[in-house]
Amino acid sequence: MVLIIFTRDGLEAFQAEISDDISALWTNPQLLSEMEREQFQSQGINCIELPQMINVENNKSTLWALEYVEKNSQDQEIMIECL
Repeated sequence: MVLIIFTRDGLEAFQAEISDDISALWTNPQLLSEMEREQFQSQGINCIELPQMINVENNKSTLWALEYVEKNSQDQEIMIECL
């Protein structure tokens, strides 16, 4: 499963969801600290930044992010942060 996270609040909410089923974490640029990135990678979770900043309140923007991840991820089971 792939997670798409846009905000710090979303990251904190999904922390409880992170398990062995998560293969990748796609985030807004610079959302993760280096320490968080290393922690996720040590758990076998590939951390990937989206190519542009996504405003979670903009539906078109979040749909673009979902389509982008679908095209660029081998895992098609995707959870996305929504307000």
